[in-house]
Amino acid sequence: MDRRAVYFYTLPGETTCAGLALDAHIHGETLRFSDTIRGREIPGKIKKETANSFVFTATGNDPGDWEFMLLTIEAFKHKYYKLVEGGQVMAAKLKTTDDLHQWYRREFKV
Repeated sequence: MDRRAVYFYTLPGETTCAGLALDAHIHGETLRFSDTIRGREIPGKIKKETANSFVFTATGNDPGDWEFMLLTIEAFKHKYYKLVEGGQVMAAKLKTTDDLHQWYRREFKV
């Protein structure tokens, strides 16, 4: 898990993107992140972690496995730009995944 990265996530039993996670990190026994609207705290534990994703097993609301995948510039340009106001312009301007993540951190002050 990289606190400076942006992830998209799916809820337990779902296959579609439920939102974005910025500033994702573990604090005690909770996962903390901002979903671009508000901060979230979910009790549970890390189940699996790779360089580009992690699975968090939640024990509170929406219990089960939440899957978090790194939002890459390729995925953004292919699919997720449609979910952002001005996303098509962003997709044309941003060249790297790091550029994309910096934009989100700047825009949402994380």
